[in-house]
Amino acid sequence: MKRIIASLGVLLGVAALPARAEILDLNVGHNSVGLKLAGPVSHLITDFRGQYDVGLVIKPKSSDDLLQAHVGYLISGDAGAKFVDLAAGLGIRAIYVGRDGDSGGAVAIGGQFEARLPDFNRLGLSGYGYYAPGATSLGEVDKYLEYGGAVDYQVVRDAAVYVGYRNIRYNIGNAGDVTADAGVRVGIRLSF
Repeated sequence: MKRIIASLGVLLGVAALPARAEILDLNVGHNSVGLKLAGPVSHLITDFRGQYDVGLVIKPKSSDDLLQAHVGYLISGDAGAKFVDLAAGLGIRAIYVGRDGDSGGAVAIGGQFEARLPDFNRLGLSGYGYYAPGATSLGEVDKYLEYGGAVDYQVVRDAAVYVGYRNIRYNIGNAGDVTADAGVRVGIRLSF
């Protein structure tokens, strides 16, 4: 498990170098750690619209290991709300899951949103969700569902702190339906 975590960490770091990531998000929960890099796809492929994100969720507790890596693509923009700055996106995410000896993957569809009040835009509310049925799952993974939300405060324009909730659920291997990670998380989000 340690070799897999180290390998994926190096892979994510190398993949992000040419990407000039716009956002680095690091969060911790009761017994999990999450890391995400996101930014415009145009930094990777010229004249290509949308947003990329790569991420990792690690739950290193020996009785319930979890390693989830993903790479995703979203088309996002202004959602057209009148009294709030609302951005939303729809897209896909490829997921790899390694958990207690079982492994597999999935291609999930989903989306995200971010809302800010125009007169007090340092405070934000965001949420996301992704789902993969058995038809788009591989290996020991039969279904996948992940959703979450957060309230953030921009301490400075390029650095925010947040508190949120994340729930990751699978149907995986002999374990059946498993809640792999659920709970409150705190984090920082840096833009550069």
